[in-house]
Amino acid sequence: MAILKRIRPAALSPAILLPLTLAAITFAITYDNGSYDLPSRNTLAIAVWWAVIVGVALRVFSTESATRATLAFAGVLAALCAWTFASVFWAPSAENAFNEFNRVSLFLGVFVLVAIAIKRKALGRWCDGLALAATAITIVSLISRLFPGSFPDQGLSANLHSVAARLSFPTGYWNGLAVFVVLGIPLLLRIAVNDKRMLVSALAVAPIPAIVSVVVLASSRGGILTVAVCLVVFFALTENRWRAAVALLCATLGSIGAVASLLARNALVNGPLGSESVERQGHTAALLVALACLGAGALFAASRVAAARMKYEPRPWLGWGVVALLVLAIVVGAVASHPVRQIHAFKRSPATLVPIASNNFARAHLINGRGSGRWQFWGSAINEWEHHPVLGGGAGSFEEWWLAHTSFYYAVKDSHSLYIESLAELGIIGLLLTAGLAIGGISVGVRRSLRSSGETKVTFAALTAVFAGYSAAAAVDWMWELTAVTVVGLMALALLSTSAASNHSLRVVAVDEQRPARYRRFGLSVAGLIGVWLLICAQAIPLLAHLRISDSEAFTTSGNTSGAIRAALDARNLQPWASTPYLQLAIVSEREQRLQEAHSWIKKAIKRDSSNWGAWYLAARIETELGDARQAEKSLQRAFSLNRRSPLFSDLRKTPLTAAILP
Repeated sequence: MAILKRIRPAALSPAILLPLTLAAITFAITYDNGSYDLPSRNTLAIAVWWAVIVGVALRVFSTESATRATLAFAGVLAALCAWTFASVFWAPSAENAFNEFNRVSLFLGVFVLVAIAIKRKALGRWCDGLALAATAITIVSLISRLFPGSFPDQGLSANLHSVAARLSFPTGYWNGLAVFVVLGIPLLLRIAVNDKRMLVSALAVAPIPAIVSVVVLASSRGGILTVAVCLVVFFALTENRWRAAVALLCATLGSIGAVASLLARNALVNGPLGSESVERQGHTAALLVALACLGAGALFAASRVAAARMKYEPRPWLGWGVVALLVLAIVVGAVASHPVRQIHAFKRSPATLVPIASNNFARAHLINGRGSGRWQFWGSAINEWEHHPVLGGGAGSFEEWWLAHTSFYYAVKDSHSLYIESLAELGIIGLLLTAGLAIGGISVGVRRSLRSSGETKVTFAALTAVFAGYSAAAAVDWMWELTAVTVVGLMALALLSTSAASNHSLRVVAVDEQRPARYRRFGLSVAGLIGVWLLICAQAIPLLAHLRISDSEAFTTSGNTSGAIRAALDARNLQPWASTPYLQLAIVSEREQRLQEAHSWIKKAIKRDSSNWGAWYLAARIETELGDARQAEKSLQRAFSLNRRSPLFSDLRKTPLTAAILP
């Protein structure tokens, strides 16, 4: 009993409970397909804003740790949110623009929640929680590959045979998975450097070989870029670089062993997956990777014991020497890769390249410079901005612009660069807001790191590395749209900007008890509450509409026409500005041969999104069934102009009109 009494308070202490809670929440957000889908992120946003309301009402949360930097970043996110909402009025699809507004309001909510929830001197616990989440996702991801069938809900491979071997579970995207777990490396190095307990610091080094294994199995060059940025920033800003260098060396040796054990099992890395040989290879590789992780941790523990016995205190210049060697290694690697050749390969269209052989995909893909269409995506986005130089094309407009103006067929929703896409969709103002957020966040992190010392300096260095790594990844991939990754990036930014550390290198927002007057504070509180309620409603509307559309599709499949129409009408009533409910009503009506109704619904859908080629294609089909060949020809040509490279229209001029559009 005495032992239990001692255990319970320790288990419930903030030092343990807070990191575990944060890790569990972050893990749940990531495990849900990275919370990419609309229902996931809208539900998350509602929960976040509710947490803000309840926490403030119960006085659990406060602005005690807020600084001027916190207010500045919150202001930038709020301005981006407002500007995205404004684009509803000029975007080709108000529905898409409104969904993008909800995405930004979610990120604003995450930033605000972290900024008001963190308490003084709790910075390290939040970092520990994020490190635990990255480690947990790493373990789950590796188990899904090394022990096939462990997670039956990971089914990406069935739909994407060309990338089936690339590890993507549980985020649903290989680069997103790699970037997420890599962001945990500087946080783990922080524990290894700061924690005086040898076992804890050794356990912090142990997961890094597993993280590197995930990057290799995902064949993610974005993950490698993020690793490089994180390590350079961390080592440039941290204190006690010598210990950090030893930790990184031990982790590197373990990573070499883990990666070698994987690459020796070609079927496990490159597929085809699902065979008995892959399962056998997975079990053996799991043991070897685990040994590599334990070996890295044990080696670091042994180095600490040896250093303590020798009482060796390395000179400061040795730490800077480590930074120089790290930068030199990156430069040498870049030069050795023939950068000019790689740039030419990066610019080439995927349509002109020979596919990489599947039996050596992971290794070949990691060392080649192909851009997978990014150069073309970026060029198309800049072209959209040139056509709308002041306001941009409107939030969520890139996908439809790409389909209408692409030089080759490739299904893509985002331009694979937060900053270029912001320029295309939201104009110069959008670019200034997103780039300003990244540059400002890194600048604040550098400033805080340089003005701090001891453990706090290491913590700020780790957080700055996380945010810098995220900002770099967002520049070359759609990390902004992958909710889980952006949540981690913005949490790091919020933690960097607050004063929740033992020293205060940024000015805290002063609270004057005399002014504003009590009635003014009450008015501001009411205005804030109303604003948050409006944001919650804004999230709930498309969420409920989406659920009713899903119900309508299910009813249609089961033959319940009345239920399908009723559900679609509910979605229309919830979101009358959206095109999707009208499109669903047209589909159901056409299926029941109520062609006049279907034609009326599809016209209303087109009115709300005239750039949706699928709506025009459906209109052409309905008009053909109505016998209006002339109008059907016009609608079909409009659909073709909005998606010229689609294989669907490859034989448009070689076949009769009815054969081209009727199923």
